[in-house]
Amino acid sequence: MSKGSDPQRICYTAKRGGTRSIMKLRIDWLLLCSIHLCFALSLVHHPTHDNTTYEASTDPQQPANTKQIRWSENVFSYVHSLNCQDVFFTTQRQCEIITQLQRHEVNIYMADPTGRGDLFAITPDGGLSKAGGHDGVIVFDPYPSANFGHLVIVFFLDLDSNRMVCQNEGGTYIGNGECLTLALKKRCKNALEKRRRRNYAKRCEINFLPRVFLEHERETTAQRLTCRSNIPGFGVCPQMRSINETADLICNPLRDNTIRCETTHETTRTSCRPFEICDQAMIISGGWNRQISLPRHKRNILNVYNMLRNNGFRKKHVKVFFANGIDGTEVTGEESQDIHPAAMKLAMRYHLQRMCTSLHCVESLVLYLNSPATADGSSLLWDVDKNGIASENERYTVEELLSDLTDCQARQVHLIVDQSYSGNIAQEVQKSKHHRNVIVYASGSEHEYSWLDDYTHYWVTANHTETCTQQIHRKTKSLVLRSDPEMVHGGRDFGEVSQKTIFGAPCNVRLPFTRSELHRQYFGCQNLPTGLWIMKYMDKPINRQHTTSVTVARHGSNSEQ
Repeated sequence: MSKGSDPQRICYTAKRGGTRSIMKLRIDWLLLCSIHLCFALSLVHHPTHDNTTYEASTDPQQPANTKQIRWSENVFSYVHSLNCQDVFFTTQRQCEIITQLQRHEVNIYMADPTGRGDLFAITPDGGLSKAGGHDGVIVFDPYPSANFGHLVIVFFLDLDSNRMVCQNEGGTYIGNGECLTLALKKRCKNALEKRRRRNYAKRCEINFLPRVFLEHERETTAQRLTCRSNIPGFGVCPQMRSINETADLICNPLRDNTIRCETTHETTRTSCRPFEICDQAMIISGGWNRQISLPRHKRNILNVYNMLRNNGFRKKHVKVFFANGIDGTEVTGEESQDIHPAAMKLAMRYHLQRMCTSLHCVESLVLYLNSPATADGSSLLWDVDKNGIASENERYTVEELLSDLTDCQARQVHLIVDQSYSGNIAQEVQKSKHHRNVIVYASGSEHEYSWLDDYTHYWVTANHTETCTQQIHRKTKSLVLRSDPEMVHGGRDFGEVSQKTIFGAPCNVRLPFTRSELHRQYFGCQNLPTGLWIMKYMDKPINRQHTTSVTVARHGSNSEQ
């Protein structure tokens, strides 16, 4: 402040002047103080470090700022300029597809720089190289209509860089002191070594949105990565389920000390009544988190549930495990229909094992799988602790599924799998000698993604009262355009199982069954001959070929629907 503008000097001069001079000088003094005060406040609320300007623009509902637009355009240009003959983080075919995509066909996810520390990123199916200590994270989603897991391309953004430093770190300098670096899975650092191994490219794909957080948020549930519909020219983000619906795990065994929330048979009330054999079903739809568990997955379980109920499956014999759980009445419209969280893995596996180990309990067993899936075919259930890492209790592996279905005592098992990489399950069942009564209907091959509800739609709209499951699959295969559905049988010969309906009735008969005949002879539950039931308590081994060919009594026990 100059000597002439010293506040003390002004005040002293004001005391010696007249009334008009005093008033004028007081006004000048107040204006001068206001200017200095505003300047001081500007230093407090608007520090010179540029990073703080990003935090106010992270709301995806607000118009994107010029930096967000520039970053998105550079990411798009990076993908479009890929040399697909030299790409190792995905296959050459996938590369050729994504380099031809237009802006409106892809989604952009972003975690903006905060100015309050570095951002870190983790994925449920494995760590990322150079995943910590970055200013921002940008994700290019080339397939918004595919179900996770599917290829996403992750970039790290670093500020205050220069061309030499950026290139030495393996990044791409985009000007303005900004550097973009392609994120890779840790096990794919040595691309040349991976090229000598089978399917190296698929193992190098990042298939899920990473969880992005600040260092002090590592032990919290923070997720700073959000989809941006506000980037001009790029695709509209998918609709998500409400925050209230996905915020908490319904029926948390660690929190809720109730019988309903037990992780044992008490949860599902598994039972096999004497002298009765029934059609049973399980619907397993994981979800992992709010960004992946979408309204269409909720619709899928409702449509499959209704398909089963319309074909004779009793309410108590259809067990649903969905994401973080939901009010069953809201989804099915039927009172007292529990929809358990998919996170209740022990209860889910207990129920399946109980049905498969109980002799003369299940006629037709239908399993519907519709979860996010890793490249090896494992189903992600729900991120209970919200740390972004899929622990053993939060995923259902192909090995665990096959173990639960080993030598299953059900007459026939229909395994309908509408999720990415579903062909892995089909392959393992086909190679097995212990799943001869299991037939798998997969939405695609071991390397293909599942798209929207394409595969499920044709299953739930088919006429199951007359049509064989094999025919339904073949028709679906001809209608699904973005994947190549597969059908395999554990016995390598489709045989008798594929020539039946999902509830075990003969199909393609010359005179179709009436609805009354289906209810009386095939729907729901049927009575077993007393002698056949007593055989299970005898010490001598039971001839399974004989028992599976026994014709059950075609009467009674269908009153309960």
